[in-house]
Amino acid sequence: MNSQAGESNSGAAVRGLLLVLVAVVVGVLLLRSVDDPDDTTVTDTTSAAGPGATVPSATEAPTPTTGVSDAGAGDPAPAPSVAPAITVEPATDTTSAGAEPFQPRSASEVSVQVANSTAVRGAAGRLTDRFKTLSYITNTPTNYAGTPLDSTVIYYKPGALLEARAIAGVLELDPDDDVRQMPADTSAVQDFESPDVLVALGNDIAE
Repeated sequence: MNSQAGESNSGAAVRGLLLVLVAVVVGVLLLRSVDDPDDTTVTDTTSAAGPGATVPSATEAPTPTTGVSDAGAGDPAPAPSVAPAITVEPATDTTSAGAEPFQPRSASEVSVQVANSTAVRGAAGRLTDRFKTLSYITNTPTNYAGTPLDSTVIYYKPGALLEARAIAGVLELDPDDDVRQMPADTSAVQDFESPDVLVALGNDIAE
């Protein structure tokens, strides 16, 4: 009877020892699987992250972000702004074919006064009559005091340059050298009527 009880106790001890060994082996394997950095086993994290949470896979790299976003938590980051393209319009050439160049006013809108600086009597009146036939607004012909001019000079008020150049063309004068801006002092012109264009008559035309 005692021998059977001893054998039963020995068998129980062996089984207990085997269970302990199995538990130790299992524990070692579990520890190795946790500590091994090359282990690609993906654990189930849905329970820790909570229901509805999205967990990236082991092979999916996180998307890098640039800068600091003002979007609230959970809002998508705004797309980077792109500067609009700048369209440069070509400059318009007003002198090209089809463009209207600046034109002088018509003769009927321009007033002209002739001042004779020479000793030729009646020269200012005769030139004034010529301007009348060209439809200019003619002021009273007068005299230009001082030394007689060898060459006729055409003076113009501000805004009447083109008209003065047109008159220079009528008189066959140089529109660059013989056309000048009206002087501030016009006391040399007797009975000055403030015309748009003043023709200071010289010997080249008076004769």
